[in-house]
Amino acid sequence: AIRHGAGLDMIPVEAATAAGVLVANVPGVNARSVAEHVIFVALALARRFRAIDGDLRGKGWLASRAHSLSARELDGATMGIIGMGHLGRAIAALAMGGFGMRVLGHTRRNAGFPEGVEPVTRDELLKRSDYVVLACPLSPETRGSIGARELALMPKGSCLINVARGAVTVEDDVAAALKSGHLGGAAIDVFAEQPLPADHPFFHFVNVILTPHLAGITEESMERMGIGAVEETLRVLKGDLPVNLVNPSVVAQYRRRFR
Repeated sequence: AIRHGAGLDMIPVEAATAAGVLVANVPGVNARSVAEHVIFVALALARRFRAIDGDLRGKGWLASRAHSLSARELDGATMGIIGMGHLGRAIAALAMGGFGMRVLGHTRRNAGFPEGVEPVTRDELLKRSDYVVLACPLSPETRGSIGARELALMPKGSCLINVARGAVTVEDDVAAALKSGHLGGAAIDVFAEQPLPADHPFFHFVNVILTPHLAGITEESMERMGIGAVEETLRVLKGDLPVNLVNPSVVAQYRRRFR
């Protein structure tokens, strides 16, 4: 099974391994696209783009300009990234190199981070970040890991950006933090239920940017994903193993299937 992308949460890897089936993916091919999306939505939140655009169209010039009084720059702000794989590293590079942001990082190992990224505990990251970016895989450890307690640790007015998986958060708790005003905004690309139901509470907030799981989709990333998946398929057809084999323990059983 060759995954056209990086995420494996929709692939039954254990069942495939039990059946002697190779599983591979193409990690990192959409990291740049997702990283650019993160910066795009961080800028839109900082500059209050949705409110400015909506009020200019609906309420007029002065009502729209009034939002600029609370607009902020990214320069000097702190971005905390939970997950420092291909995606987290690409986000950090743009945030630091392009926008002068301080970057905090957290993973289970909290080691091997790019230069300039400060390793911290998850709670410290939440407490110190103006923008918290979820860029981690969905796993038993991360499922529901950002709920009411964690959101309360974030500074009042800070923003949450989720490009990981919707189930990493407790969505009702995110909505409650937005409603109370504790969260200053959010940009959410992934949801517990997809497509997003029309009556979802996230639609009620002007300071929330919603996108339909497309952060990693651009012409360039789709080309890289397609080529990567085809190259892995051709390797398997030649009798070789995929470069990005995610269940190496299956190899002996896989070989026996074709003797």
